[in-house]
Amino acid sequence: MAGQTAPIPSAALRSARLQIVGSGIGSVPARDIIAELPALASAVTAGTIDVRARAVPLTEVSQAWTAETDERIVFVP
Repeated sequence: MAGQTAPIPSAALRSARLQIVGSGIGSVPARDIIAELPALASAVTAGTIDVRARAVPLTEVSQAWTAETDERIVFVP
């Protein structure tokens, strides 16, 4: 999403076992995301999606960033 290229120093490629994997919004065409929205909204409304999320105040970002948890952490202002 940030740009068309991602320059990586050759030393980083030689000195580490690096694997680059695409994920996130930029890895899926917008038309595919839009096509899935009705089904996603229905699943959320029906309660069939189990999302373990915990709201954390943005002022606690330092502590939450390093926390070991299976929950999704959502920072709130």
